[in-house]
Amino acid sequence: MNKCFASFRTFPDGRAQQPFLESDPANIAYALDGTYYSFYTFKQQSLRQLRQLLQPYDLVITELGITALDLTQRVIEASDGRAATYSEGHVGDYQQLAPSNQITFVQILRAAAMNFVYWEKYVPFYCALTSRPVEYLPYPYLLDHARRWFIPLTQKSSLVAVSSGLVGGTRNGLASLTVAQRLLDAGLVQQMACWLEPDSFDEDARAIAALFTKPSPRLRRRIPWRRWLLKWRVDYRAWLQLKTELVQHHPPAPSCAATRVDNLFFYRRAGWLPYLAQLAPARILVDLNNRETVGRNAMDCAALGIPCVAAARTDMQARLFPFTTLADSWDVQGAYDLCEKLLRDSNFYQQVTTYAAEAIRQFDVVRFRARFADLVARHPELEVRDGTRRV
Repeated sequence: MNKCFASFRTFPDGRAQQPFLESDPANIAYALDGTYYSFYTFKQQSLRQLRQLLQPYDLVITELGITALDLTQRVIEASDGRAATYSEGHVGDYQQLAPSNQITFVQILRAAAMNFVYWEKYVPFYCALTSRPVEYLPYPYLLDHARRWFIPLTQKSSLVAVSSGLVGGTRNGLASLTVAQRLLDAGLVQQMACWLEPDSFDEDARAIAALFTKPSPRLRRRIPWRRWLLKWRVDYRAWLQLKTELVQHHPPAPSCAATRVDNLFFYRRAGWLPYLAQLAPARILVDLNNRETVGRNAMDCAALGIPCVAAARTDMQARLFPFTTLADSWDVQGAYDLCEKLLRDSNFYQQVTTYAAEAIRQFDVVRFRARFADLVARHPELEVRDGTRRV
């Protein structure tokens, strides 16, 4: 069965013989021994050219987000009944679309041979929108790569990690930072680290420093090149590939790109490997975001042996950290109580991290392949093409 995966990520086209070193659905191509195509490539193709390019594949899995809906429709049309969608982003992102584009979104779900989602509890919602099959398929997590950054508890810092700053419509950074502030005030931790968007780094860091009653940091302004290139859909894959190769040969140090103000550390959001290096020394992570997403922070924490205190918004949080999952993203007191218990009760800390370390194994590349094989067995139409069964 010849397969390909397509998305707007800037990974290079071609057979995915090695994983993409990101926590990203594009690794479906690698896990299935398939081919990756960037939407940047598809944009340059006419419908006839696109049909010819996709003709060899028995299954074409295409990202479905709220951008490039017209392109996604063309991919489905060019695939002649062999396309499946893979939903990306926030489950409620479709609300940002104009009414006519929301109809297009639904039409795509109804035209695809199958629709994959990585939020199991929202499968019924998608089933209500289309008569086509909808299946829960969490993307493969590169567990072996993530665990290379693992630091034993005895070597970790007295550090609370916060997944975001104050900027963002759904990250709920104020709630997470409030929990961190209380932990610092109580002397339960000595340091805090948080990850900020590059284009709002200065403003965000100064505001957080003020919140913690610290002097405003003097920060060097950087051009938000990546956000600008993504906004204008500039194809910068060649440059990014060179950067990725450099990172692989010269891994970042844990303090890479940090701006420190007293006991506060600020990091500019970058790639997955720098983030793992920066997160690994933390003793605990607070992530009170209110987005219905896959839960990348929970997966990374499970791999690194760090308890993740978060709300049950993401798919992975409750699966990996059932003992530290809150019902509400604004339950600051509940989050603080869990953090306090983790930091004072070593047995509870061990219980939480041990459970997560075992649970995350269910989502590595090997388990993904087994899950996909089971899915194909339940949907044999995925292996049928022109009346001939493909293996």
